[in-house]
Amino acid sequence: MDTVISIEEYKRLWAQPFKMRYVEHEGIKLFEEGDDVVKALKTFEVRDDDSWIVTYPKAGTTWVQEIMSCVMHDGNLEEVNKRHTVFRVPFLENNLPKTIRQDTKVPLISDVVETLPSPRVLKSHLPGQFLPPQLWDKAKTIYVIRNPKDVVVSFFYFVRMLNPEKSDLAFSEFFDEMTSGKAPYGPWWDHYLYFWKMRHHPNVLLLRFEDLKRDLRGNIEKISKFLGKDLPAEALDAITDHCTFANMKKNPMANPDSLWEPPKPAADAAPISFMRKGKVGDWKSHFTVAQNEAMDALIRDKFYGTGLTFDQ
Repeated sequence: MDTVISIEEYKRLWAQPFKMRYVEHEGIKLFEEGDDVVKALKTFEVRDDDSWIVTYPKAGTTWVQEIMSCVMHDGNLEEVNKRHTVFRVPFLENNLPKTIRQDTKVPLISDVVETLPSPRVLKSHLPGQFLPPQLWDKAKTIYVIRNPKDVVVSFFYFVRMLNPEKSDLAFSEFFDEMTSGKAPYGPWWDHYLYFWKMRHHPNVLLLRFEDLKRDLRGNIEKISKFLGKDLPAEALDAITDHCTFANMKKNPMANPDSLWEPPKPAADAAPISFMRKGKVGDWKSHFTVAQNEAMDALIRDKFYGTGLTFDQ
């Protein structure tokens, strides 16, 4: 993306006032122009040396994309820190709002990445059925699953941060959107199950957010081998230190917070941040007993017989 605009221009454009708009594509709610991105991906040229990070929103995408970027740079962290993660790992459907993009003649990101040199690390939240048909037999894809209860909480704060019109959104309202499948990117259970069914495909690596928290170093080594890299122990150790939540949060080249000014919260509210807590189990401080029971029932219904379970 920095082949088209600089980081300073990127920050300036995103700072302009805009209204968050949504579209629907085959019944799935996407951010503005998401349907154009899906159409473009039908003929997108996937390369054999591409690496893709795909997740439902707020499942650990920024974390794993940074790990993948470090691995594909062979652990050269000095080189990694020369460019922001949003430019090192283009987010295919995260286009500037249409009104701003058209005024500035900035193309769709899916068009920009066609011109990038290999190897590319690419990112998407799109459901599996919307991704390029070539993907599965050509590139490597990493998918991250996170306890949906924590996803609801993290996504709730993200929506309030991203969309000024949602700054007073109640948690109960967003909980209902998530449990009815009406949140952006559609039902999280369908998103999960598409990749869960592909977990044995040789070009797909399925990870759990909670496992990354328990054993970051071990999972970085697993990612490295999956991407065809045999990095020495010192490089794996350095990537592990670089990719701790604390170090990424304070690193302006890894934390998306450095790219825009988040809306100021109410005087009695916690500061709004893209990288908020990165915790396991934060849902326990947000869910009511009734919400927890409703989510447990939904999980039983949607995942019965699939073998996919979540830690409580």
